[in-house]
Amino acid sequence: MPIDSFGFQYRLTDGAVMSYREQTEEDYLRDNETLIPVGKPFPWGYTIVYNIVDPHQPLNFNKAFTDTQEAKKEVWHFEYFEQPQKVHGLTFFKANNGIDPSTNQPWQDNIAGPDILISKNAQGEIKTYIQCDFVGDVQQCNHRFYLNYMPVMVDIDYNRIYLEKWQQTEKNIAGILDSWVVTDKGALIKKQAGKV
Repeated sequence: MPIDSFGFQYRLTDGAVMSYREQTEEDYLRDNETLIPVGKPFPWGYTIVYNIVDPHQPLNFNKAFTDTQEAKKEVWHFEYFEQPQKVHGLTFFKANNGIDPSTNQPWQDNIAGPDILISKNAQGEIKTYIQCDFVGDVQQCNHRFYLNYMPVMVDIDYNRIYLEKWQQTEKNIAGILDSWVVTDKGALIKKQAGKV
């Protein structure tokens, strides 16, 4: 039976993977104790890698994006609109949440309408799908992407301040996963990436 998924902590600032009983574990614990309590950006993102075992599962987010648009219209009665300017090279969609009757201003609540940022390949397939908070003291992003050469989907959550590193994050995580490929005997084929 194949592995369905596994997770690890990834440091967005330098591409390190947290390893127990190594310096990265000490860094992670220190960052957790010193940055989070004072509201500073936490540089670690929890990463889950999902193995695509169903050969019929699409390897893009086109349907997920369409389903999100339709659900927002039906349930929340608002739509997303593509913005004229890209954000860090990503196509940016903003929710039109309507007007808050108590303030007569646009709603500043993103529970139903986080920002959506996407990247398509040359064939028009959405390979990167990111949803980000746009209000609050700590704005988080949920970043999902597919790898072209491996049947996996990667899901990582991180502070929005690191959104600008989305391409480097995808490249680094792809390199990390590629370096974890093993022989039939369980030996690594390549030097392990994600070590600092």
